[in-house]
Amino acid sequence: MQTTVPEQRSSERFGLALPITLEGEECASHDLSATGLLVEATAAPAVGSAIELTLEYEAQGQSFSLVCRGRVARVEQLQGSCNIGVRLDRPLYSEEPAALG
Repeated sequence: MQTTVPEQRSSERFGLALPITLEGEECASHDLSATGLLVEATAAPAVGSAIELTLEYEAQGQSFSLVCRGRVARVEQLQGSCNIGVRLDRPLYSEEPAALG
């Protein structure tokens, strides 16, 4: 019998590959939401540890950097790398619909 795990995400996530710097290491994101992201790196901080990361993105032809802080929620070891689930201390964006008017 297969056991299903209830969905624990509090925000919609988007499959988005962005360059990220995690504690000085250049990494990449697999997906992100308002409250967290999944990062692939060669080394992982301990689960529960506080971290700082910088997201790099482009908007309207300009490059931007966004510094975020969070905690390591989970680590999945892969062959030669690891996936790190990060729960952000502050949301990246509001999920409230924009007011029309």
